[in-house]
Amino acid sequence: MSLSLLHSPRALAALVLVSLLGGCSVHGSYPDATAPDAAKLRFISNTSNTTLDIYDAQHCTGQTTGMLNNFLMADTKRRADMLVPPPAKARGMLEVKLAPGTETMLAINTNGGTYICGKTFSFTPKAGEEYEVTFDMAGGRCSTLFQRLTQFNGKDVRIPQPVFDTGFPVCQGQSPIFAKPLPDTAQRTVLIDRILAENAQAITTLDPPKADSSMFSPEKIDALIAKRKASMGTVTLPDEYWTQYRQNLKLFHDEAAGRQARALGMFTDVYRLRLRSTNDIMLQQWLQPTDNAVRQMITASDEYMLRYYMNTNKSVALDILNHHIERMAQLDQRFDVCARFDDCWHY
Repeated sequence: MSLSLLHSPRALAALVLVSLLGGCSVHGSYPDATAPDAAKLRFISNTSNTTLDIYDAQHCTGQTTGMLNNFLMADTKRRADMLVPPPAKARGMLEVKLAPGTETMLAINTNGGTYICGKTFSFTPKAGEEYEVTFDMAGGRCSTLFQRLTQFNGKDVRIPQPVFDTGFPVCQGQSPIFAKPLPDTAQRTVLIDRILAENAQAITTLDPPKADSSMFSPEKIDALIAKRKASMGTVTLPDEYWTQYRQNLKLFHDEAAGRQARALGMFTDVYRLRLRSTNDIMLQQWLQPTDNAVRQMITASDEYMLRYYMNTNKSVALDILNHHIERMAQLDQRFDVCARFDDCWHY
């Protein structure tokens, strides 16, 4: 089961209940963004009794978008006139318009007779872009697929996007589902720093930093450029293009080398946010618990955060790759490469 880092199962269950009972309209309470360059989001659910709530800095209690796949209630018919059509096998879906440039948290919840499952993640929609979130369940676990939608040469293209759960610090303490940090004290700060240091060390031991490889050494970059020039045949490009191409490869290498440090930084920030809302008694027992119930809670929390790091590490890798493709696509667009070479960067 995938739960928000700052939501206990009980809090998540309450959130589901509020979502189910609070949406007076089948279309929910969320008003579509009205800007002409609003981003568009399609939410697809292949599970029963599913809701999507939307949060931002001005709406920390969330806004609903309607119900999907409930046998007692008709699905919401919210649509946003998206350019890329939905997959043929989508069980239930809705579409909304989002304000571009605004950090937004999406909270997905579903419940059945014997389970409650949910996922939260944050992103900042870009002006005019289309996105798609698919929520599914298999093997007793729920899964979330986040993609950016576009078209190239008349074909629909779906580009996987990273899923980052930051805990949405801007809303902490602003509503019941966002735990309020307790007052910082010197003792609490020392305890939290020790807990984070030990967990970071455990992560580093489990996933040690990779040695810098020669994958993008000057010689390797020369070889890659020579190979690409050969594949382009009679298409010739100015030295300015290849200079930037080389710089893009170096930047990709540098970002990839910092992947683990970036993921560990996000892990630390989110864990700190969680620990700041933990009471003193629990913090004092965190590293050497004497109470069995407390020990079980701490073990579960540490294991959950380990999974969070692993998932975040994968998302960081995807984010780095997407940035590289985007830079290369912008370079090819600048020099009109796609009009002359089919195998161009086009995302």
